[in-house]
Formats: sequence, structure tokens, C-alpha cells
Amino acid sequence: MSLLAVENLEVEFRRGKIEPVRAVRGVSMEIAAGETLGLVGESGCGKTTLSRAILGLVPYRGELRLHGEPLDWQRQGKIMRQRLQLIFQDPYASLNPRCTVEQTLQEPLWVHFRCDRAERRKRAGRMLDQVGLPANALGKYPHEFSGGQRQRIAIARALILEPEFVIADEPVSALDVSVQAQILNLLRDLKDHMGLTMLFISHDLAVVRHVADRVAVMYQGELVEKGATRQVMDDPQHPYTRTLIEAAPILSV
Repeated sequence: MSLLAVENLEVEFRRGKIEPVRAVRGVSMEIAAGETLGLVGESGCGKTTLSRAILGLVPYRGELRLHGEPLDWQRQGKIMRQRLQLIFQDPYASLNPRCTVEQTLQEPLWVHFRCDRAERRKRAGRMLDQVGLPANALGKYPHEFSGGQRQRIAIARALILEPEFVIADEPVSALDVSVQAQILNLLRDLKDHMGLTMLFISHDLAVVRHVADRVAVMYQGELVEKGATRQVMDDPQHPYTRTLIEAAPILSV
């Protein structure tokens, strides 16, 4: 049984009497426990909208199931926020500049577990260590860190509740190339250590090849191809997938 199943998911955006925009069109997919599914496609194809629908952040039609049970955000919102988490693309925009790292990491622990301050501080320090940041980072603010360090903080915030499923929405696209590999390796290590299941969204095929077990290709709101990463990358079947791969830059000497 899959951990997360998406069946015939559709998202429309309406504005007045203008024809609605169908951002996601009948998407169906399954993600097995412990698997990383790479979702690729050009900007504007519906990748982020799909992820936000899965997290209950935009209205949708269709069915979502977690461990075979219907996922109902209206009735089970608080419980599901603990079990499903999101790593945003821009770590600086997603972190509150007025909150220290300690406050950022402790808030979800207080909301979901109501544990005392000593326990929250202990868990926050342990999580910082797991993402490769020193304990003295707890008292600092987001502007005191580099882009890569801020993304580590954002990852720590998403994982401190020990979720089952994580959506990583372009988590390295805002970072320098020299830092991207470090964050990707960190995500892989944390996934193995914590037994995470992940939907990894990216337009960078080289990144997806590095982290994903399977790949789903999205075009104009629809999934046009799915399969094992090596199979899709080496032998693409859909014309759009071939176009994506041919458009990827190749280093030559």
C-alpha cells in the first residue's frame, strides 16, 4: 500500500466571469513509504499548485489518501499538519525575521505537543545538530545566516515534528551551486535517518536524478510520464520529457 495516493486531483482558479484557469488537471499518482518522487516540469506547469493542494492550502477536487485512509483537511487539519510538512523554495522569505531560530523551532512543538520549555529547547538543539548547525545558532535571527544556513533552519523547522511525508518545493534553486550539493546530501541523509517519504519538486533534471527514486513529469497541469528515474532520464517516452532532457545544459571540454 502506498503512503500517499492522489486520485484525479483538479485545481481551478476563478476570477469574476473570466474562464477559470485549470492549474491541475486530473492528476493521479502514488508515493510509497520511504520513496522520493521527483516532480519535474517548467515554471508555471502546476507543480507547486499540486503540492499546495496535497497540503490542503488551496481548494481542490479529487481524492487524497494517506495509508489508504481519506485525507480530510477540514476535520483532521491539526493532526495532518504534524504528519505532512513543507520545505519552501526561499528560506529567507519563509522564516519570520522577528523570531530567533529557537522561537522558530519551538513554536510547532508548543502548538502540537504542548511540551515544556526545557524539552522544546532540547529538541530544537538536537534538530539543529542533525542539520549541521551549531547550538549557539538558537539565539540568532535569520538575517545573521547565509542562504545555505537559512535553508538548513527551514529544513529543521519542517522536520522537528518528525513528519511522515515531506514536500520539498525547489529547496535548492535559490542557493549558490556550491551549496546545493551540501543541502541535497543533507536531505538524503535525513530521509534515510528519519525514514521520510518525500515529494521533491524541481525543474533541474540533474538534481532530480541525484535524489529521486522515481520521476513524474508535469506539463500544463497534467502528468505526462512517470517511471523509475534512470528509465525516464535514459529512455523518455513522451515528447515533452525528451524536450526537457535535451534542453538541459551539458558541460563539455
